[in-house]
Amino acid sequence: MRYLDSDPRTARHGAAYTRGVRSWIVAVGLLAVLAIHAFADPRPPDHTWGVVGVVALQPATRWIVLVLASLLTLPPVSRTGVRLARPAARSVAHALTRVPTWLWIALLVAVAWALRCRVLYGDAEILTDGIDRGLWTYYKEPLGFFAIAVAYRVLHAALGVGPATAIAAVNTLAGALYWAGVARVARSRPFAPGYGWLAWVLLGTAGTVGTFCGLIEKRGLLVAGTLWTLVLLLEAAKERRRSLAAAAAVLGLTVATHLAAVWLGPAAVAAWYVRHREALRGPRGNDGARAAWREAFHCLWVSLLPFGVVAAGMAVAGMRLSGFSLETFGGGDGRMFVPLTHLETAYERFTMFSSAHFTAVANELLLLAPVGITLAALLPLATRRGERQGDPGTPVLLLACAGVLAFVFAYNPDMMVADPSLGVLNEWDLFSLAGVPLTLLGMWSLCVAVVPGEERDALGLSASVVSVVHGIPWLLLNAGIRL
Repeated sequence: MRYLDSDPRTARHGAAYTRGVRSWIVAVGLLAVLAIHAFADPRPPDHTWGVVGVVALQPATRWIVLVLASLLTLPPVSRTGVRLARPAARSVAHALTRVPTWLWIALLVAVAWALRCRVLYGDAEILTDGIDRGLWTYYKEPLGFFAIAVAYRVLHAALGVGPATAIAAVNTLAGALYWAGVARVARSRPFAPGYGWLAWVLLGTAGTVGTFCGLIEKRGLLVAGTLWTLVLLLEAAKERRRSLAAAAAVLGLTVATHLAAVWLGPAAVAAWYVRHREALRGPRGNDGARAAWREAFHCLWVSLLPFGVVAAGMAVAGMRLSGFSLETFGGGDGRMFVPLTHLETAYERFTMFSSAHFTAVANELLLLAPVGITLAALLPLATRRGERQGDPGTPVLLLACAGVLAFVFAYNPDMMVADPSLGVLNEWDLFSLAGVPLTLLGMWSLCVAVVPGEERDALGLSASVVSVVHGIPWLLLNAGIRL
């Protein structure tokens, strides 16, 4: 007697049913994101400012775009679109790959400069004033601030530009590093072969990309360094022959650029553990375990070296630790973290576990990575355990996301008092690095949980459409363009 489950036809029908359910679960999540864009009030400071980009679209344009995007999100439509577009897409992809990557990056940087931000967020005025007064560096972002100060002096001497233009230029040029990192992700597993386009579209339209469009702030190099750190950590986790020291060095440089990068530290520990977990689980004192600890100490000093060099340079320049304190990191009131139970200063607007704080964090994440979060949250729920493929990159991205989410939730965004009309949106760039690991985790979930083929193509198309609808209007709004 043959069991029912052993019938190949039954197995095929079961797999097809699972794929259909999964596609619809993800589609519902993406449709929910579009519904927020359609029906929520996007006006800051107290509304759903995570979708504030839709303000750049006229009502008629907004509804046309959202209706078309909703249709393409439906699994039958996205699958049909994939089938119809596949021949043309192959031809286009072949033509695009003949153009050098550096030329695409140059084009993207030029577009970013054309769409440069016209809105002053965060401490833009404080930053430009400090640069104009001759400030060379700052404790919170020693290398990043120094790069801006040098760029200003060079550009001012050569072209007579002001500090605001110099800061915008540095952040826009940091986009070249970011796009180079995207190109590297597109060539790495599990995206290649055939899914590099997903990295270009999703990473290229996340809300984080607004950092590289002439933003007058200090986050461009931090976000680019975040992407490169994670790219190198993923490569080291997946391929033992690759050195973890390269990722450690980039992490150290990124921390020296801006201290917020320390929240990526857990991801580095995860990559090291994934590389050596078999040896570490073996008998105590084995050769593999000793090699693992040697690599750990080597990577530790490699990661500390950039900050040590920067600290030494600051000491030589006359900056002393006597001018350093934890209050340096706390903004206007010297308090780093959101208060637990009650407000004490004019810079605080909510307590840690209040509904207002959860709303602010939700808006921030909605602005930065709505599609990445949707994919990362829904795909594991929509995938049968037997279909899940263990991937060494997953714990790296999970811990990176855990670190940056802790940062987003705990750190006090006190510059919202500078422009009450914007509220917490005024500090969106403070947490902009979070969009990188969250978007990467969403892509990773798609490419690990779903086998290559029509289903992955269709889900990738739906996710890409929603990401474009979310991300492009955000850039247009900042550039002062309405369609």
